[in-house]
Amino acid sequence: MEISNRIEGDTLVLSLNGRLDAASATTLDRDWLLDGQRHVLVDLGECNFVSSAGLRIFLRLKREATAKGASLTLVNVGAAVNEVLDLTGLNKLLSVRRKAREISIDGLELLSAGVCGQCFRLDPETIVKLYNEGVAPDVAEQEKEFARAALVAGIPTALSYEVVTCGNRTGVVYEMLDAELFSAIIRREPDGVDRHGPRLAQIARNIHSKSGDPAVFPDLKVRLRGYIEGVRGLFADEDIAHLAARLETIPDADTLVHFDLHTSNIMIRAGEAVIIDMGDLSRGHYFFDIGVIAMIYGYEESGSCEFATRIPNSTGRALYEKFIAAYFADRPVAEFEFFRRNEAFLASLRLIQAVTFLPLAKDILVAKIRDVFLPLIRAEGGLV
Repeated sequence: MEISNRIEGDTLVLSLNGRLDAASATTLDRDWLLDGQRHVLVDLGECNFVSSAGLRIFLRLKREATAKGASLTLVNVGAAVNEVLDLTGLNKLLSVRRKAREISIDGLELLSAGVCGQCFRLDPETIVKLYNEGVAPDVAEQEKEFARAALVAGIPTALSYEVVTCGNRTGVVYEMLDAELFSAIIRREPDGVDRHGPRLAQIARNIHSKSGDPAVFPDLKVRLRGYIEGVRGLFADEDIAHLAARLETIPDADTLVHFDLHTSNIMIRAGEAVIIDMGDLSRGHYFFDIGVIAMIYGYEESGSCEFATRIPNSTGRALYEKFIAAYFADRPVAEFEFFRRNEAFLASLRLIQAVTFLPLAKDILVAKIRDVFLPLIRAEGGLV
């Protein structure tokens, strides 16, 4: 039995290679968890046998993690090990993720592509969303779980089936929707922003009418604190301090927020909206979602609208103004004024998150934050 370990943010990953029997279990039986780690993943992708001694070590690791406020999950569990967990009932006590099915995209129809990954048609009834290489494998598992939880919470979304792998990439299999991207509709009808803006506002308000279950959905403000800290060294220390302080001024809330809400993550089926790409669904103030929409459509100089949606940037700006007017139409004036005072800051947060989420696009993202948003954020905060 060979055991390797690595740290990924606040997650400890233990990878086991070989048989976990009475002799090798002693190697795993040690205190692995360090302060500050919130999750432990035990990767069993290369482990095809676990004895009763190994099972008891898993239980001890779970007790240790729980005592320190962390979670423990067995991942890439193959059929043989999963059968043992099922027979002993430990799959009811331990969080278990089955080993993903391997697929090939050779010959598959490419449906769409973005900065995070691509979508392919698997068969007449299903599609697969494949994340690009470099995106952590657990992101796909999280998206599948959030998509299911969103459906239960009352958000119209595509049915998710399973997590799959394709070489070094992971993805989620979804139902094939007989639907059209909202972005495609806007591109075809650019003069209809008077209708499209209010429609986007209604879709956003439907999401924001739901409360998120704390047992399922993470607190977005907590995550954003980590993302801001994660870009330390890429920007001046005074800018990092200013970003962190501004974040604390955003009110706390348990509202569901998508945190990647834009017209290329909305499909229209039989006149009804279906929300997709649920990997960042969280709890927080609706300001965070409006900030994402501002980042994509509200700043023509960033080029984000055309990049993310293929809608011309000028059309996106017109759409944004109609959206803002409709979204805040019957909300307190003070909320609208607060948003406008923090617009550039809120718009920057998705990009800051993406710096750590999309390492291959790091240089482009850092430049956009530095050159477009930080000067505006400083001006908002009265620093210039």
